[in-house]
Amino acid sequence: MKTHPSKNPHRILYAYQQNLHQVVGLSPKTCRDRFRDVRRFLEAVHVSRVGDLADLTPADLVGYLTARSADYEPASLRNVASAVRDLLRFAQQRGWLKQPLELAVPKIACGAHHDLPFYLSGPQLESLLASWDRGTAEGRRDRAIGLCLARLGLRAGEVAGLLLEDVCWRQATLRINHSKNGSQAQLPLLSEVGQAVADYLSAGRPTCTHRQIFLFHRPARPMDSKAVSQVIQRALRRCGIEAPRPGAHLLRHTLASHLVQNGASLKEVADLLRHRDLNSASVYAHVDLPRLRPLARPWPKEATL
Repeated sequence: MKTHPSKNPHRILYAYQQNLHQVVGLSPKTCRDRFRDVRRFLEAVHVSRVGDLADLTPADLVGYLTARSADYEPASLRNVASAVRDLLRFAQQRGWLKQPLELAVPKIACGAHHDLPFYLSGPQLESLLASWDRGTAEGRRDRAIGLCLARLGLRAGEVAGLLLEDVCWRQATLRINHSKNGSQAQLPLLSEVGQAVADYLSAGRPTCTHRQIFLFHRPARPMDSKAVSQVIQRALRRCGIEAPRPGAHLLRHTLASHLVQNGASLKEVADLLRHRDLNSASVYAHVDLPRLRPLARPWPKEATL
């Protein structure tokens, strides 16, 4: 690893950032996270110009991730390794590297609890959805948010980004403009969800110029993804439900898990959740016990002489 002082590798970072936004099409948050991890990596290994990339060795990569392991949990370190691997793959595509150095980035092992999503049982979910006070403006708002998450599988950022014009009441559809992969989507507006949103809009939402559906009320201003997750966190505490990662994404996991348990295919789940890669939905296979049970081989009987 080189020891000369690090400089800001503007050309590499700019080109990589453009690739993330214009070619890969990741969400703004994912782009920011990838860009941050790549910038820290380049600074740590003292890469200040394109020519320095050719001097990187597998030992540099292993050494960097080993040093970072003191600061990150395994799941977070795996994201860092993925960002480094993606940068090196991009550098080879640009001709800055002649060898596939990304193959030298070690894979980060995570326990099963990092990969398998936690989800609510049916009674827990119904208890949560019934916990909001529909007699108050905040209660109607929070119930509508909960139903968007639990029945449509929306992400927190997608709920926060919903605009008044995204709801087509005549066709009973909901347009998603702020999806994770940057593409627009259109979902059927289930009657239960539509009724909850209509209740909030007609008797709850403050009169203002903001176009976002869901607002803070005092003063009236748009909610962000953190506020959407906090709605669910408060409801979980109110219901006495403990979850490893309480928040909006818990309801997305719950919807997917319940669909698989009721016979939906992983392809159907991936389409509903708008995953770009079918493998992203494979984590829900563990909840399909009826289909997994025939795959389990019987315990071998003790051999007799």
